[in-house]
Amino acid sequence: MNDKQERFLISEKTQQEFLDQTKVPLLEEHGLVQCGIAHCREQFSVFRKHPQRHMLIYTIGGKGWLESEERRWLLEPGSMIIVPAGMENGFGIEEDGWQIAWLFLDTTKDWSALVTDEISYLLTPTAEVMYACIQTLLRSLSLQMDLSAAVIAHSVQQIDLLLHTPGIASQPRHQVRLKRVFDRVQRQLHKEWDVQQLAALYPCSEPHLHRLCQQYLGRSPIAHLTRMRMEYAARLLRSSEWSVQQVGEIVGYPLPANFSTRFKAWSGMTPRQYRRQPSQTDQSINIKNYSV
Repeated sequence: MNDKQERFLISEKTQQEFLDQTKVPLLEEHGLVQCGIAHCREQFSVFRKHPQRHMLIYTIGGKGWLESEERRWLLEPGSMIIVPAGMENGFGIEEDGWQIAWLFLDTTKDWSALVTDEISYLLTPTAEVMYACIQTLLRSLSLQMDLSAAVIAHSVQQIDLLLHTPGIASQPRHQVRLKRVFDRVQRQLHKEWDVQQLAALYPCSEPHLHRLCQQYLGRSPIAHLTRMRMEYAARLLRSSEWSVQQVGEIVGYPLPANFSTRFKAWSGMTPRQYRRQPSQTDQSINIKNYSV
């Protein structure tokens, strides 16, 4: 990178938003110089010779890269990379649709618990949460003044909490990817999933997905999917007025008899029996170890 001058290349299809201390003075109190989100498309690359701030990049979707001192990191979903001030670096798109959240930190503040003398890369469950906090901060500016100020204060406190909470250690890559697969599935429980489709989301072979699920979840992929469906169905039965048939359809069982059979195998009760039980007995229900 020694031959590269400080520059950036951003395509017209890239969308990005940011805030700084001039827009939200409260950021300064917490040592935040800037924060923002971006959805990078086609072309997006930045090279900096002498950055004056610590930089954090959280990857939410797609993939990016970061280079510094002849080292290269692949920034995958669920990752966080911390680049200390003064360290020459370049970063950009590895895979179209790179979705990120980023922060610049004031070097006059004490960030020793977070920032070291070297670039740090880890996989963490905080990436999507940080993105959501910054997005809320950005959107709050459109609210009326009093409400906007309250939401801004709450959002900045959440960001500060994520940056200063100890013990948010890097997770195994397989565990993070597996969580990403089933987070996607959770949003589409009505879909008719099979092991081949689940493995394609990872991506890996079906046998490898089975081994990973057994290692990190203690059950097969389909058994875990069934458990997710039953837990969601149980919450709907308690908290909604949907009929049993509608609840079954929402969680992927269009045939009522099939849904009732699966739910009883999981909970020991039919959906109607479960719905009639007082909610305070939830903790005492003997949920069976459902396996497929």
